[in-house]
Amino acid sequence: MKDENMSLLHQALRSAVEKHNTEAWDQLQQYIDKHNQSEKSSIESESEREFVLIETLIKLACQILDDVEWDRLMEDFGYRFIEECHNDIKYQRVLHSIGYTLSDFLIHFDCLHDHLNCSKKFTNILPPSFICNVENPDSILLESYHQRNRWSYFTVGIVKAVAEIVFNQPVSIDVLEASNRHENYKCQFYRIHYRCISLKKSTQAINVSTSPKDLKILPATFCKAFPFHFIINRDMVLIQVGSGLIRFLPSELPDIDIFLGSSISYETRYFADCLKMVTPKVEPTFEDILSYCNSRFTLETVSQLHGKTIQLRGQMIYASESDCILYVGSPCVSALEELKGRGLYLSDIPVHDATRDVILVGEQAKVQEDLVTRMQKVKAKLEQASKELRQEKTKNVDLLNTIFPKDIAMKLWKRKYPLEQLCRRVDNVTVLFSDIVGFTAICSTCEPFVVVEMLNRLYTKFDDLSAKLNVYKVETIGDAYVVAGGLEQKSNRHAHDVCYMSIGMILVSQTEKSHDGKLIKMRIGIHTGSVVAGIVGYKMPRYCLFGNNVRLANKMEACSQAGRINVSPTTYKLVHNSNEFTFEKRTPDCLPKDFPTQPGDTCYYLNVTNQMNMLEDRKS
Repeated sequence: MKDENMSLLHQALRSAVEKHNTEAWDQLQQYIDKHNQSEKSSIESESEREFVLIETLIKLACQILDDVEWDRLMEDFGYRFIEECHNDIKYQRVLHSIGYTLSDFLIHFDCLHDHLNCSKKFTNILPPSFICNVENPDSILLESYHQRNRWSYFTVGIVKAVAEIVFNQPVSIDVLEASNRHENYKCQFYRIHYRCISLKKSTQAINVSTSPKDLKILPATFCKAFPFHFIINRDMVLIQVGSGLIRFLPSELPDIDIFLGSSISYETRYFADCLKMVTPKVEPTFEDILSYCNSRFTLETVSQLHGKTIQLRGQMIYASESDCILYVGSPCVSALEELKGRGLYLSDIPVHDATRDVILVGEQAKVQEDLVTRMQKVKAKLEQASKELRQEKTKNVDLLNTIFPKDIAMKLWKRKYPLEQLCRRVDNVTVLFSDIVGFTAICSTCEPFVVVEMLNRLYTKFDDLSAKLNVYKVETIGDAYVVAGGLEQKSNRHAHDVCYMSIGMILVSQTEKSHDGKLIKMRIGIHTGSVVAGIVGYKMPRYCLFGNNVRLANKMEACSQAGRINVSPTTYKLVHNSNEFTFEKRTPDCLPKDFPTQPGDTCYYLNVTNQMNMLEDRKS
């Protein structure tokens, strides 16, 4: 059963071990668990840690499987590695697309390595790099370069699996001598024998000549066709350079008119003096380059000519007929500015080179990107303007809600009704008028800003109180503060709410002092009845109350006394049965002269004493 959390190498190793003994992997898994929990490795490379762990597991597996040797298990391991790749549909397509022949497949096997490293599913895998020489129609001499010892038969398993799974034909492999001619890499030789015609369609024997007279194209013509190429021998000497690359070398070389394998009559130019490796990170030696000849090479010139250098990206090709390496590349440029900045021109790039198309397509893409960028900026500005518009709308709605009742404010905002249609008659509205006793004297004995600050402190507390008690502030004119209950929304307790408001106003006024240090005293009057409400004015609209009952409420305030709340008979009848308030009866002559009364009607003082607790309960 496949474990999705295991790396590709671990899955292949598990399959190879279970081929010989299905229970052996359980013992190895215990070691893996202990290793993950306790071991603190000093190895920095993730791939190196994995290879060390795998080698340890193979050694333990050989001890558990008495009849299985290291080489046999490594061969099974390599075979299962290809099987695991082939079992995944994505990598199966890659395997069947690498090469038409077995030799082509092995030469370009590194592309599978690159594809696997692009996937987060697999850890870093470092397979061997191959060089193939077709000896005859029935055999291939394979050179395998790798960095690990005792992994020779892993390559055997890989090749056998590729031949059987991809090309559907078994092969036999002879493991030949190994070479340690380079300290960092081991070169292992193999001879692959096969009989399948599908493996040798392109392995026709070719008579190779090393004579310059047999060349079908002159070196000068080749240098023009591939202007960014060069050829190096085993001494890392440049023996041929393309016409485009030669301009960027430290000093000009003589006209190229040499042939492969011929002697060099001019001053020797070494690779390291003219070029440096960017990728892959290998030493600039013939053997190192040969071991990575299937990889993509990025090089940079070290020329200081005109202060400009170029980077090349291309391929190293081993020319066995001359024992040299041919590099064919193209400049790493993607835009006209970059081309010009490196001292290059479109004419320097061959017509057959796709770099031309990349540059021109890049220019088109740049124009499109600029257009997209401008559109994105316009979009961002529109979104910001829309956001600011919504914020302003919210502010305007909030402002209207503070000035007018909510239903009137919404109608004003939507502009569906003319101002004349916003007037209405409202029944059962309790109106409160208040006044500051001695306000005229206060104004005449102190600075205006002192009066304004005093009123601001007082009315701010009144506003908070009205919001908590659900009563509507109609207006403030000088020291007059007017509120109404039952105006915004219908309520059976509009009179109760206004009475609580009046008590709160008296209590708040007792906490504020005038400029002379005396407590502020309020005079309040309350009356209930029908009113006419509407908006007055266009430039500075105000929501006003009209009617006889509004005038009577004002009269009730005028008939009150300092620190007292004068309640009309109409309001008294609405609240006295609730037992929430206590009243002090006044004589009938305390009523306004034009107040419509019935027998026994009189006005009352609403007591403030002992109402503090009930007010707090009401506000909460």
